[in-house]
Amino acid sequence: MRMTLLVPAALLLLVLPRPVLAQGSEDPQTYVSKADFFSIDFPGQPKVEDVQYPDEYRITLPARVYTAVQGKNTYRVTVVDYTKAPALHAARNKACIHDAGADKPGLTQQQRKDLTGDACQDETVKDIRGAMMYAAWNIINKADKVTHLAYYNSDLIEGYEVHANNPDGTRTYGVAHMYENRLYIIEAIAPQKAPAANWFQISIRFLNEKYEPVRYTYSGLMIYSNGYPKPPLAGQNGQAAAAAAQGGR
Repeated sequence: MRMTLLVPAALLLLVLPRPVLAQGSEDPQTYVSKADFFSIDFPGQPKVEDVQYPDEYRITLPARVYTAVQGKNTYRVTVVDYTKAPALHAARNKACIHDAGADKPGLTQQQRKDLTGDACQDETVKDIRGAMMYAAWNIINKADKVTHLAYYNSDLIEGYEVHANNPDGTRTYGVAHMYENRLYIIEAIAPQKAPAANWFQISIRFLNEKYEPVRYTYSGLMIYSNGYPKPPLAGQNGQAAAAAAQGGR
């Protein structure tokens, strides 16, 4: 059973006015989540819920969902914490080996392999590396028609972008990013004939441990890819102009 718990907003966020105008809406406000290290422009105060996220490789991860509704439009950010995924996978793999009897003393490596076969495998790398694709697939799988699917980045933090028409007559503008082992799924859902609502995803900013927005710059073909060496930060060593010229955001 999926459990939800309302999180006191005062513990998680700081709301600041920002003069950004979306089509057909009042001025959004920049919402800062210190719990999940991001900021984004929400049209009003979002509802915040703790949930459990079943991932692609059959482990359940803690997540938090931020939702704001304005008229017929819904704006949602889901943040899934993958930081404990390696430990969860290791524990499951250890239990699998034990249940197969492959952890008994004195067994050779081949005997252990014969007992477990392919059943006991640590899926950590595939799980974390594939998290963005799985998030995009979940949007696609619910859609009647996908009208756009692309590799994407925000502040040179890689992601995937999906636009899709849904069976209920709505349209989803979605992106998925993986930053510092946290999966960010940003969705704006609006009537299909309404003005595009992808202004929402464009306003996402990722924050460092000091709650400052980060932005990277190109280093050859390198951009930020979770788990890999980081490219230079924009604004350091004269890189800000180069980043702007490349159109990283």
